[in-house]
Amino acid sequence: MNKLDYDYVIIGSGFGGSVSALRLAEKGYKVLVIEKGKWFKSSDFPKTNWQLKKWIWEPKFGLKGFFKMTFLNHVTILSGVGVGGGSLTYANTLPIPKKNFFNSGSWASLNNWDTTLNPFYKIAYKMLGATVNPKLFEADKSLKCIAKEINKESKFKPT
Repeated sequence: MNKLDYDYVIIGSGFGGSVSALRLAEKGYKVLVIEKGKWFKSSDFPKTNWQLKKWIWEPKFGLKGFFKMTFLNHVTILSGVGVGGGSLTYANTLPIPKKNFFNSGSWASLNNWDTTLNPFYKIAYKMLGATVNPKLFEADKSLKCIAKEINKESKFKPT
């Protein structure tokens, strides 16, 4: 058996893990990234939400997609399983939660989240090269139409 020799082992290849691995490797460290999911090709992704075997990660039910849901008492965590981690699930959107989100739920009293996290959203936007996509596709147009029908058109924004 070959001896494995690494300076750092990163668990998870999502946004945090991949950036950490990159930064360490750039400094000359030997880095191993491990991931419980697989490499996904375009053909591996579901065509619809009803293709649960390609969509949801719940191996005990034979579901080996990329989208994992973890249910806790006061929060549901959505995460990605596969090379890329959460970047597989975020749908190329980077919404910043509104202030009322930070001030509700069991986490509200733990910190001043809006003030604490706001500088990091700016850093993430810059690092990821985030820009607003000015083009509305059919799905976007449908969502905008529905927003208008339920009197929430002011809440619709391009991603």
